Amino acid sequence: MDHPYRAHTYEDLLNLLPTLFGFVPYESVIGLSVSGPRCRFGFRLRHDLPEPGDEADLASDLADHLRRHGDGGAFVVALSSDAERARVMALALRDALPPGHGRLTLWADDERLWTDEPGHPVEGEPWSLSDVHESRLVAITRGEVILPDRSALLDEVAAPEGERARLLERLQHETLERLMLRAMTTDPEAFLAGERAAVADLVDRGLREHLDEAALVELAVRAAPTHVRDDCWWRIDRGNGRRMHALWAAVSRVAGDDVAPSALCLAAFAAWQWGDGARARVAVDRALQIDPHHRMALLLARALDVGLHPDAWSSTRRPA
Repeated sequence: MDHPYRAHTYEDLLNLLPTLFGFVPYESVIGLSVSGPRCRFGFRLRHDLPEPGDEADLASDLADHLRRHGDGGAFVVALSSDAERARVMALALRDALPPGHGRLTLWADDERLWTDEPGHPVEGEPWSLSDVHESRLVAITRGEVILPDRSALLDEVAAPEGERARLLERLQHETLERLMLRAMTTDPEAFLAGERAAVADLVDRGLREHLDEAALVELAVRAAPTHVRDDCWWRIDRGNGRRMHALWAAVSRVAGDDVAPSALCLAAFAAWQWGDGARARVAVDRALQIDPHHRMALLLARALDVGLHPDAWSSTRRPA
């Protein structure tokens, strides 16, 4: 998050959450690592509320991530239409953190919010989610999209359906046939070099302009082989993560299951580098639904499960 959003009130903080996560969180527990006297936001996580009685187990797992990714403390937030359910989860996570690590604990239902701050009214205070809050308006002016809920993330990497799926499958087969013919009539090294150059050109175009469906299908087919996919993988970093995610998510929406996992993993990796774990997760989940043994998808799923920070990648990248 590059813009220094400010939260002056508890209501401000709750209205900031959709901007932090890219969607409006419902029935969620949230941890925000903070640092310094002005509580600058760092690592953040969100999880669906657990079944009643499972709060302590989830709190233990989440607290471990928050401890590892911020020694300055954390804000804990729980949201639910059931205020008591939110309260129990918020306090469970607060209590799972080391003493003093929970710098603010906040829970809310759809109309009121509460905190554990001394003197806060036991009846809570009113709050409302605003579509015109400063943080939301700033995000929109920067081209960011705030989705209505987490389920909308699925649409960003959803498989094509119906007649459109059949048309795209035909286009994919035609593209594959052309590539196979070229592979059989070209020196293998020259063919591989040509494929890498063609994919690099398509990616560069996709970052500059909108690609039509034929170009997206071509990119899906050509980037599916591991050696070409890995070239694309190495080009993704924190600086271009948002744009790379948009490109590879668009590719995944036109890709058939036989070539989609590569695009989905690239979309997931870009989202992780960008700092958007929710988008990374939905892309990885679709890749693993298609191929439960896909190695890159399993690697990314593990990184997400253990809360690996995106900065860890910078120390392992090879030179350009």
